[in-house]
Amino acid sequence: MSDINSELDTLDTGTMEFMRWLVNKDTNSGSTIIIVKDYLDNKYVILFDKSISKDVIVGYREGMPWCVTCNTDDCGHVGFAICLKQNYDRDGQVIF
Repeated sequence: MSDINSELDTLDTGTMEFMRWLVNKDTNSGSTIIIVKDYLDNKYVILFDKSISKDVIVGYREGMPWCVTCNTDDCGHVGFAICLKQNYDRDGQVIF
C-alpha cells in the first residue's frame, strides 16, 4: 500500500483517473487529478498529482511499473501508468 496520502490509492482509481484524463485532454478541461508531465517508454513516467500537490515518478523495473513516490506497485499512479503505456503502445505516442 502507498506511503503517501493520495486520492489515487488503488490500481482501480488510477485506471478511472486515466479514463477521465483521456477524455479531458481532448477538451482541455482541468478537472483531472493527474497531469502527465513526461513519458519515456519503458523507462519512466512523471505525473503531477493534484491531490498531494507534488510530482510522482513511476519507473519501470524489467518492464514492470513501480511507483517511486509511493514505494509500491499497486497504487493509483501505477494504474494510471499502465493505462498510459497501453495507450502509447496502441498509438505510438503520448500527447500531453
